[in-house]
Amino acid sequence: MNTKKLVKISNIIGLIAIVLLIYWVFTYMIISVFDLRIFREQMTAVFAISILGILALMAGALMLNIMLNLTRIAERSSEDTVQSSKKLLYALLALFPLIAVLLFTGHHLSGKRKEQILIRSAQNIVQSHAQEVQQMTAYQFTLPYLQNSAYQADILRKLDPAFRSVIVVVPDKLNDTPVYLGFGSHFSPDETPLAEATPPDTLLAHQDEKNKWLVRKVDYLFPVDTATREYLNSVFQQQNQSIRFVADGGSYTLYYPHRVNGKTIAVLVFSDYQHYGKFGS
Repeated sequence: MNTKKLVKISNIIGLIAIVLLIYWVFTYMIISVFDLRIFREQMTAVFAISILGILALMAGALMLNIMLNLTRIAERSSEDTVQSSKKLLYALLALFPLIAVLLFTGHHLSGKRKEQILIRSAQNIVQSHAQEVQQMTAYQFTLPYLQNSAYQADILRKLDPAFRSVIVVVPDKLNDTPVYLGFGSHFSPDETPLAEATPPDTLLAHQDEKNKWLVRKVDYLFPVDTATREYLNSVFQQQNQSIRFVADGGSYTLYYPHRVNGKTIAVLVFSDYQHYGKFGS
């Protein structure tokens, strides 16, 4: 193989490496800025490491050009060169919106797959562990209920790897204000000096000679934004039976209404978080 062909091949390799690097940086920026979840962990790692391979390819092509010390490219007519360059430029530019569309589509499909997984797991939990669910949703602001609901929520969370947390949400009032309370796998009374009186909406867990341990209703307030509050209002007040799925970056939350005798008495909230998407090996 003569030096002219070697130079031509090295130039082509270098240009391809540069174009790949530009597309890789563009792809990485889209994924990082919009917090997209597309590939599984292994594919994400391969995708990240590929930058090293591209840089090595560029460095090799550059060194080959320097060592050969040749810059002449095969002669072509000026008109053909301009026409070919324009077509190639348009094709390369068109790839940018195409890559963006593919990334957002992959992120959307990952979210849909996660939604299906959570719904199937939630349905399986409710059907297979009806007794635990019944105990969690039979809400009363009492110490036995708080302790038992925390225990049952911890069991349900560990039964299915699709969930990182399970919370039961119920309507209640705090100082005559309608609120939503959430009970999950935690039960931690606050230590208070014994001299203080027990305020309203507070339970006395236990006490010793110096302190008493209180459980306050305010500690179980379930934080809701406007959209979540409207959904919960429709579930409890209008008997809306729809399941709600929310994907926020890598956080996934499923709201699953639980009905008894035709009436919604609680909403089971299943949550998970993942750093990666659902596609790839």
